[in-house]
Amino acid sequence: MNFQEAKELHNLLFSFIGMFHEKFLCRFRQHYDGNPRLKKNQVKIISILYQHDHLIPTEIGKMLDIEKGSLTALIDQLEDMGLIIRRADPCDRRKLLISLSAAGRDEMNKIMDDHTRSLSVFFRGVDPGEIKQFVASLQYAVDFMKKF
Repeated sequence: MNFQEAKELHNLLFSFIGMFHEKFLCRFRQHYDGNPRLKKNQVKIISILYQHDHLIPTEIGKMLDIEKGSLTALIDQLEDMGLIIRRADPCDRRKLLISLSAAGRDEMNKIMDDHTRSLSVFFRGVDPGEIKQFVASLQYAVDFMKKF
């Protein structure tokens, strides 16, 4: 990849991040009527855990770009709410595995249902072919990024 292509990719990625936050995450929070105790970074953590059986805190921090100290406080709060479980890694006692509790999975299912309803409203009036192409493009982008 030459410099100009890398620059274009950089611009596209940061444009995407900004638009994703503005068009989706902020709107999801505006329309969410679930657990009022959950802060946005807590929702991000349980959303990541929803897609994985368990993760170590370092992995969560890297995925969400959250500093270790902040992450520890957020994990403590989620554990106090009963939404996550910490347990020792059976392969390495120095590591902790973080996973969703049953209550955390239930909360995340509510969040997913709420977000799904919101998406239906956001995309009302959009051509179904465009939606199909958008989903296929996102799937391609996700699959591509998994290679790295």
